Order: sequence, then structure tokens, then C-alpha cells
Amino acid sequence: MMNENESPSIQHPGSTGSIDLSGSTIRSQLLWASLFPLAFFVLLTTLVTYSTLNQLMLNLVIQRNTAQVQIAAGSLVQNFASGRTPTASELNSQLQLLDPVSGSQLYVVDDQGKPVASSVTGLTGLPLNIFELQQIISSQEPVSQLAESTAARDKVVVSFAPIPGEKKGVIIIEPWAANISPAYYYQLILVGLLVLGTALSLGMLSLSIGRVIRPIAILAENATKAVPGSIFHPVPERGPKEVRKLINAFNQMVIHLAEQQSVLRQYAHKALLSQEEERQRLSLELHDGTLQDLVGLAQRVELCGNELDRDPQLARVRLDEIQKLLVRTIGDVRRISNALRPPVLEDFGLAVALDILCKDLEAEKPNLQCEYAVLGTAQRLQPDIELAVYRVVQEALANIRKHVKNVTIVQVELMFGETEIQATVKNNGAVFANQDVRSFVRSGHLGLAGMYERARLFGGTLNLTTDPHQNTVVSLRLPIS
Repeated sequence: MMNENESPSIQHPGSTGSIDLSGSTIRSQLLWASLFPLAFFVLLTTLVTYSTLNQLMLNLVIQRNTAQVQIAAGSLVQNFASGRTPTASELNSQLQLLDPVSGSQLYVVDDQGKPVASSVTGLTGLPLNIFELQQIISSQEPVSQLAESTAARDKVVVSFAPIPGEKKGVIIIEPWAANISPAYYYQLILVGLLVLGTALSLGMLSLSIGRVIRPIAILAENATKAVPGSIFHPVPERGPKEVRKLINAFNQMVIHLAEQQSVLRQYAHKALLSQEEERQRLSLELHDGTLQDLVGLAQRVELCGNELDRDPQLARVRLDEIQKLLVRTIGDVRRISNALRPPVLEDFGLAVALDILCKDLEAEKPNLQCEYAVLGTAQRLQPDIELAVYRVVQEALANIRKHVKNVTIVQVELMFGETEIQATVKNNGAVFANQDVRSFVRSGHLGLAGMYERARLFGGTLNLTTDPHQNTVVSLRLPIS
């Protein structure tokens, strides 16, 4: 868990909210996207069901009326066998015996389609198109089909059967609406069930979408509150597996960023202290070294002036002492100047500057051998990149000088590539434990932390490893344009 000063704050909100996505919410977009196929499915199902029911009902009515008209034709054979045409009352009686469907009409027609007798009083013609009627009669076979009524302007089921032995036939006309009307009720029930099912599907979909977007909405609201320096409360991992994975990644990201901010604050604080310490060191070095030499130089000049006339030989000795003091003071000033900004780097380039660092290390430690190699074609790079590489190698050699007591061989390698430059510093002294930059900052190794930060600043990498021969290896890689 992190300190209160180190992490961004994410408070767990109570409201569910929604995520605005191009002017509409995810819920509305998904519901609209689901509504169209569901509505199309309902419409298609209704049409298919309506068509299927109509066709099924028509087939049943045709089978029933065909059988009924055949029975009617067979029962009228005896009436015509006597040589007399049955009256309308006799046909009505016969129709009632057949128990026809309510609203149907029974006709006896000749081979031209003219009514001979009818169950309808005063009827002079059939309510059918004469061409359709003649087409039905011409087959002289029991047949039923759906036709258009010329009287009612509606569909009717026309059934015909010839009377055996007579050039006449029986026709039953039944309104189609009388048969299909019960199916309308069931169709309405079906449509209602489909609409209800669609509404329930959309409701369940809305609830499912809510389970998905509610954690995302909480995550989005908390992300807007993730400001540096506030308290971090991890977002509860809820919802489907993918959403829980996203929330976990967000929590880890915020924690990682908070740790980086903490490290940067510590680094900035320690760098400020180190800067003040460096200023104090320079001040003491100038005061105790260069300033004292200048004071001594001034005193000797004064003594030399007093003794020029009295003792020329002693004055010459004083001049020799003044010269030595001047040489030492110049060396100190040059050393301090080179430490602050090496002029050899700007004048001769990185390869020569690193060679001088290696020679200075050998001169300071006579028992140490520093091997220096340049691979590739040496070239001048951007000044900030050259300075970054120089400072990293300088800090690595300074760490060897200060902390590695048993080192005997140091190898420095500078490689110029087409797209990157690599600097490697290897020593056979004590192995330096692998650590990350945060542990360097916390333990006070600002030099190592600064090396890492320089590498990151220029998009490069710095690795501190140990090779199979137990040598500590510092490797820097920086991209070059």
C-alpha cells in the first residue's frame, strides 16, 4: 500500500452512470443495434406465420368443402333421377342435412354455369366471374379453389362437383373471412407473444449491458479523479472477466505511476540535497585549496618584494615557490573546470574524452589497468548525446574508483553503430547486486539513479549486470539520428 502523498485518488462512486460515446451511450447503441434485428425477426415471423396459417387453413377448407360438395352432388342424384328439378326449399332441406358452414351458399348449375337452383331465394346468377366459373366447371372434376366474389368484393372458397349422370353440378360458395377470422385471433396472440418476447429480450439485454458498463463507468469516473498527490483506493474488480482484467490493469497502472511519481519526488529531493552538497564541496575545495594557495601566493610576492634589494638569492627562492604555487593553483582550477564541463569533449569529441578518463583512472591507481577500445567509425554526435554518454562512463569509473577496492582490470568499450551508440564499462572487482532505480534512490546512490535517468531521457537503456566471469558490466545504449 502506498503513502497518502504518493498516489492518485480514486474514490468508489455510488452512482452507476453511463459512458458517453460519440453523443450516445453504449447501452443505447447496443439496444438500438439489437432492436432492428429483433424487429425484423418479429416482422418476418409474423409474415411467415400468417402465410403458413392462411395456406394451412385454405388446404383444410378446400379438403372439407370438396368432400362436402361431393356428398351434396351424390345426395341430389335421386332428385334428378325422377326427371324433375328440385325446388329451392328442397335444396335448403338438403343443405341443412349436410350441416354446411354458416354463411355458405349452395347452387345447382348447368354445364354453362347458369344456376338451376339455389339455397338463396331470388338469385338469378352466381356472385363469381363468369370466366372463373366456366373454368371451374369445365374440369368436370370435384375441385375447390379460392376466388374473388363479384358481389361482396371479398375472397370466397368455391367448391364444385358434377352430379353423376347429369349435365349439372353442385357449387358451394363459402366466404373466406368466415374461415380465416378465428386464425386472426391466434395471429394476434402470436404477435403479442413475439412483441413481449422482444421486450423481455431487450430488458435482459439492457440488464446485461448494465452489468458490463457499470464497472467501466466507475472506472472512467475514477480515472478523471486520478490526480497526483491524492489517496489511491483500488477500483473493485467487478463485471465480466474482460472488464475485471481491464480494472486490474488500471489499478496496476495507477499504482505503478504513483510509485514512479514517488521515486521522482525522492530523486528530486535527493538531487537537490546532492546539489547543495556539491556546492558546499566546491566551496570548501576553493576555500581550503585554491584560496589558501592564492593567499600564500600573495604573501610570498610581498616577501619577495621586500627581499629583492636585501637578499637577491632569497628572492629567487621565493620566486620558485611562487611558480610552484601558481602551477598547483592552475592545476586545481583546471581540474574543477574539467569536472564541471570537460572542454576536451567539445573540442575533440566523445572518443578522445573517454580515452582521457581512462588514462586519468590509470594515473590515479597505478595497480589498475584500464583497457579502452573504440568499435566502428568514430563520429561526432549531438552535444547532448555525447555529454550523456560521457557522464554515464564518468560515473561508472567514479564508482569503481570509490567503491571497488580489489579491481585490477577495467575495460571500457565504445561502439558506434548506424542507429545507436553503445558504451560498456566492465570491471573484475566486487560484484554489484542488481537493483532497480527506486532502490538506488532510496539507498542514496544518486549517481546510479542519474545514469538510469540520462538513459531514459534520450530513449535508451542502461543495464547493470554480472557476466559469467563474475565481472560487473554497465552497458548503455542510446539511439542516434
